[in-house]
Amino acid sequence: AQAILAQVVAPVLTEENSALVRGRPSKFLSSEMKLAMVNLVSLFISLVPVDAVALSVKEEQAGLQRESTESGINCASHKCSSGWHPKVDHLDITSTGSNADSECCEATCALWTCGPNYLANPAYGDNVGASDQVCCDRTCMDDFQCLPNTTTRGKEARGASVEECCGPICGVFSCTDGWATNAGKHDLLGETPEGCCSATCSFFNCSATAGYVTNEAALNVVGNDIATCCNTMCYLLTCPKDFRMPEEMNETVGNIDTCCVPLCSGFTCPALYSAITSKSADFGNSTSECCLPTCATYSCSGDWANSTSAGKLSSTNLTDESCCESSCQAYSCSPDWLPKDGVSADAGNSDAVCCDETCALHTCPSGYRKRNETIFNGTRGNTDAVCCEPAACFIYDNRTLTEVAGCNSLTEENCNPKFKLYTVADNTTNNTYSVACEWWGSKGLPVCRNTGSPLIGCTVSM
Repeated sequence: AQAILAQVVAPVLTEENSALVRGRPSKFLSSEMKLAMVNLVSLFISLVPVDAVALSVKEEQAGLQRESTESGINCASHKCSSGWHPKVDHLDITSTGSNADSECCEATCALWTCGPNYLANPAYGDNVGASDQVCCDRTCMDDFQCLPNTTTRGKEARGASVEECCGPICGVFSCTDGWATNAGKHDLLGETPEGCCSATCSFFNCSATAGYVTNEAALNVVGNDIATCCNTMCYLLTCPKDFRMPEEMNETVGNIDTCCVPLCSGFTCPALYSAITSKSADFGNSTSECCLPTCATYSCSGDWANSTSAGKLSSTNLTDESCCESSCQAYSCSPDWLPKDGVSADAGNSDAVCCDETCALHTCPSGYRKRNETIFNGTRGNTDAVCCEPAACFIYDNRTLTEVAGCNSLTEENCNPKFKLYTVADNTTNNTYSVACEWWGSKGLPVCRNTGSPLIGCTVSM
């Protein structure tokens, strides 16, 4: 009974063990074997101890293994390498030993390399197989024909149908709740705000960085940085040269233009004004705040005249004494000098500035004498042409001009005190000559005649 049970049950158990190892369903038993097994098991379970049955099965298996080992390596004792599974009938196979994996085992998908347009799937790793169809997923490929408003999921997508290989484009996705439409993504595959939209500043936390606050005007602006989304507190800014930040502005939102106030050191005073040195570090950006008028803007009074001295003109002490000079109006000319015309309001306190020389101060050259002193000593001038006449003009001293046609018309008592003028035209000018009258009675002629050579340039002829 034990021998019969072993012969029937052992093959069944062996097949069942093999199926469990491979992870596949067991082979179907023949109807005769099923019936025999049922009958025998029912009979012997009641008669034979369980331990005896198990022992008989074990001895039968050992005998089979000893029998197969005599002609080679029984695959039942071979452990398949990684990526290999035992063949269904490995218990009945004897390997030569040279390539036990290929003789006793079957390759799984873990050893397979997917070809073009296929992608490996780790879930198939334990499946027995060696083809793209068994071990891989089909890819959609870039040229998959999708419906309008959809686009291919790309050559890395797994699938072979429109549903698997196509998806909506961003152009049909509505960007809301802080997301803004990104025109550059209109034709791209996407159905999430992250994939289709651009984040606006409403998502950015400005207060996470000290000194920055949310810029309310930029909440709907696309951005994800401080420069785009935030307002800066003034205390973070560094004012440029000639600017300073008032204390009260530190906690104010602004920029360089609104946070920094100009200093007088950066203001250029206009012409005729001078910078107030003591205010260079003070806030200011105007003439009234930063500058003082100079004497160049001052109007002198009375006998004072505007100065031309650079030192005085740059002074900011606006008084007559500081800004002005004595005027010619207040100056008295020295003897033989006359007040100069048109300079009474000008600054001056000397003959050279305020006065003109008279001929009394002029020295005539040889052959000339000063003109008749009674007429010309007080004359304004300092040249020979103005102050001098030929020395021979002395003959006319104490003579007077006669209005008669000529000296010969004069009587003896009126002859010598007189002189006569004649005008003679030459090629260039009209010259007036002076001629003295003389009584020729001592010469035997009782008549008044011209005497001497006619002279040009004498004072009497002017």
